Amino acid sequence: GINAEYGVQKITMKVFILLCALFSLSLAQTKPVWPSAASASVFVEGWGERREDRHFFRWFYDETAGKERFEGPTEWNGEFFWTIVIIDTVAKKEWLVVHQQGLVECYTGSDNHSLPHPNFNRAHFVGKAEIDYTVVDHWVERDNEGRDLVQIFDRVDNGEIKRIDISTHVSRRPHAVTFHFHEFDAGTQDAALWTLPAEIQKICNKDFNNLKRNLKPFDKKWLASGFVDFPFKLKPYT
Repeated sequence: GINAEYGVQKITMKVFILLCALFSLSLAQTKPVWPSAASASVFVEGWGERREDRHFFRWFYDETAGKERFEGPTEWNGEFFWTIVIIDTVAKKEWLVVHQQGLVECYTGSDNHSLPHPNFNRAHFVGKAEIDYTVVDHWVERDNEGRDLVQIFDRVDNGEIKRIDISTHVSRRPHAVTFHFHEFDAGTQDAALWTLPAEIQKICNKDFNNLKRNLKPFDKKWLASGFVDFPFKLKPYT
């Protein structure tokens, strides 16, 4: 009868509304999330006093352990060295190991910085893009004047961070610093990463702070303290 037909229509309409809601939820974008532990190969453009500065390093970190490790080539006084930096934010200690052919040097000292943890809660979705033939979501954080300050690109399929662009509007020579993340592997890191071989520990010198003042690439370029202070301690804008 009429009542039965009306009841069927009401049920059909409710199902339709429910399906529309579920479809809308499926289209909603999930904001990027920075993992609490991960490793990555990082290529950085524009990090330093010049736009043309380029840096590459391997980065390992684990917030639960409170530790991180950097490995990469560094130029100092016209020479290139392979360097390893290990930082223990719990013990407030830092180790620097320098390799060049058969030469190995080790220095240790105090360190009081914390691990970086970007917060993307203020990011706004602006569309899709493609990085290395992989589809990514494109997010933007803007300052109080409406200028694009940070751009974040994360994979659509698994949320992996692929790239972060930071615009330095406040400097005399405004330019962008771009972090390209490759081989990104989120998850608990091997505890062996935070320990130097016994042979190297035996030769480790305790005048790291004196060395660091003269080793400018470490002090201003890609050493952990610079990596934390510049890109990842930006406050969210309202």
